[in-house]
Amino acid sequence: MISSNTAPIASAGAFAAAPAAAGPRFWRRHALWPAAAFAALAALFESTTLDLGIAERLFYDRAAGGWRWGASWWANELIHEAGRDAVALVFFAAAGCWAASFALRRARPLRRPAAYLALVIALGPGLVAALKETTDVGCPRNLALFGGGRPYVRLLEPRPPGLERGVCFPGGHSSGGFALLGLYFALRERGRTPGSIGLAIGAATGFAFAFGQWARGAHFVSHDLWSAFLCWSVALALYAGAFRRRLAPAQADAPGGGR
Repeated sequence: MISSNTAPIASAGAFAAAPAAAGPRFWRRHALWPAAAFAALAALFESTTLDLGIAERLFYDRAAGGWRWGASWWANELIHEAGRDAVALVFFAAAGCWAASFALRRARPLRRPAAYLALVIALGPGLVAALKETTDVGCPRNLALFGGGRPYVRLLEPRPPGLERGVCFPGGHSSGGFALLGLYFALRERGRTPGSIGLAIGAATGFAFAFGQWARGAHFVSHDLWSAFLCWSVALALYAGAFRRRLAPAQADAPGGGR
């Protein structure tokens, strides 16, 4: 039976030693500062017309009466459809790697990182999808301000009687990209550079997915701000909670390790 206390090894093909126990610095950098930034930005969007201004100036063509890139191939086929399929492929690859680790000795060092990444990709967007069904917020393209029939109602404002339910908050598509922020935690035990690369991949993919939705009139910026924070929170909670910051393989799990 593999001991959970076996120390990680630093060898080719294996992670470096696990990071030090999560102290105040870890929680400041990964929880307090992101939460403070999110709270400030969320309050700004909720108390101003910044969402409307960004959509009006950058994405909506008032003269043509439509979204500038609403029918573009890059926003629809590339970012929306192909992007969705790419994230699904990452999920199935991670899940498959986790399953293979029980049969292939060489895959054992990847068991915990693969399980972690698959869970983040499933639970982050899953949480966003659940919230979309309860928040009752409309898409920009459905608003009367942008050619639709629905009034603009802020997240915390009461809904007019008889208003059709909206299912556009938080941003669902971008949550698939932001779920890849889990790559930061999956890779941070290899060193600062791999962790930074993982963070960049997740942030860039989430932003690209969000931009495509803004261009189509599917979401406001604030919708995807919430998605980013929720996915980051899920990734952090799983890493520091369920996985206890131990995604590096133990020596017994590494190739050539003992039982």
